[in-house]
Amino acid sequence: MWVSPPLILALCALPATAAWAGPWAEPGQVLGLAWGAPVEVAREQFPGGQVRPETPLISTYSTAAHLEGIPLSAAFQFVADQGLQGVILRFPVHRLAEMVGLFERQYGLAPIRGHAEWRWEGTDVRISLGEYPNLRTGGRRGIAWFRTGALDAAIARGDDAPQSPAGPRAALEDHTAYEERLVRKIYWALRYPATTHGVYQVSLAFRLTPAGRPVALELAVDPPNPEVAESVRAAVSRAQPFPLPPSGEDQRVTLALTVTVMP
Repeated sequence: MWVSPPLILALCALPATAAWAGPWAEPGQVLGLAWGAPVEVAREQFPGGQVRPETPLISTYSTAAHLEGIPLSAAFQFVADQGLQGVILRFPVHRLAEMVGLFERQYGLAPIRGHAEWRWEGTDVRISLGEYPNLRTGGRRGIAWFRTGALDAAIARGDDAPQSPAGPRAALEDHTAYEERLVRKIYWALRYPATTHGVYQVSLAFRLTPAGRPVALELAVDPPNPEVAESVRAAVSRAQPFPLPPSGEDQRVTLALTVTVMP
């Protein structure tokens, strides 16, 4: 069984991609927090946030922030004994063009570019920038996700499944791709409830039948909110059937999702 941290990615397929082999400036920090910084530094720089353990190895500090005047909801992801290794930034999608321009000024042109997703991939840091559905209103929201190789490794170390015959790196890539497929299906099927604004952490576990149908669903929402819970439960039902795990993995899936209900 493996555990996923919250995965919120750009959820639209690109109409086209552009190959680009130029260099880019891998970020050594995000919002002034350097990779490897402990959670205490995040608390000092962004007081009033909330820490949540995601797995035995990964915890998240969520807080409000801004970047050159763009309001953000930031989730800093910390790996035990390694400090900051991932950041998820949420922002109003009407500021997406500004974010793209800002990122390209800071990091260079994105190797993969489109109207729905921009991606940078370096030796240790990957960035995904784009938009995803705001399912409560039918609109969209912006998201930027930074993740390091150390975060990927922490995800792998939390996985009890057998390694891929091609080796640990191939196994991690298989797991990551599988996580993204499931998360995309759930988010596409999700419908935001008319409920209290806020950020809700959702723990979701189920076992898949050979037909990809979820059974024995276990769901918890923090802070508790029955409307959010029902929305996620309905999304799982609408999103089935799910792809089966890579060969050799247990059929039980455990995910951690973030549902952000904004005005």
